[in-house]
Amino acid sequence: MKHFIKYFLPGLVVLFVLAGLIFYNNMLHTACVVSLMLALVAGGLFTLSLNRRYISKLEQQEEMRKRLTADVAHELRTPITAISANLEAFAEGALEPTPQRLRGCYDDIQRLSKLVADMESLAKAESDVLGMEMGPVDLLEAARCVFGTAGGEPVVVPGDRGRIAQVLENLRSNAEKYGGGEIIVTVRERGKYGEVVVSDNGAGIPPEDLPHIFERFYRADKSRNRSLGGAGIGLAVVKRIAEAHGGGVSAVSEPGKGSEFTVRFRK
Repeated sequence: MKHFIKYFLPGLVVLFVLAGLIFYNNMLHTACVVSLMLALVAGGLFTLSLNRRYISKLEQQEEMRKRLTADVAHELRTPITAISANLEAFAEGALEPTPQRLRGCYDDIQRLSKLVADMESLAKAESDVLGMEMGPVDLLEAARCVFGTAGGEPVVVPGDRGRIAQVLENLRSNAEKYGGGEIIVTVRERGKYGEVVVSDNGAGIPPEDLPHIFERFYRADKSRNRSLGGAGIGLAVVKRIAEAHGGGVSAVSEPGKGSEFTVRFRK
């Protein structure tokens, strides 16, 4: 209602005043005035509809920013709390700084460093200007460099070699951490795109999680992923870089039978 009063009502009042003046001065026939008024009202309603959509989009973006802030805070809090508690106990003599405990502190610091590096990668990938150095990239060669082995045919696409390697490295890391078992990589040409398909025979992804796996900080198995050091950023980076190359990424999975990720680059 407040949006109606703020954005639409003043304009509607002006429209009726103008129509009244036209009618008062007998400039138009009554039917013409009514038609004009209806057209103006319809236009106003259409403008209000567009405005409401714009406001809704702004609200969604604000909600995403709030969620991102909360997610970052959550990811930082756990290792910082652990490090702080251990150092305090060491300083007060409550705990002996054994190699094992110091190693735990070191691992938490590494988690923080990895999170910062992932955030930097995501920020660069989501920026409007990626600063990519474009050139011909053979996807088969790039896949073999990252995975060690890959089948298929040579497919050359215009792209940033370093960014494409980052995409493949993130997919490899994801498959090794959460897929398990054998990893099969295939490069193929599909119409206007070159594709790299990464398959595994691991535990798979639950159907309710599959639509969200490319969102920032999303992790299907929170406890298991945390123990493996994942922050849920790698696949978001894959998605953004692939889109910057005119392509995209998708996944299919069946619990107990593994997952298959397909990343596309426009030729």
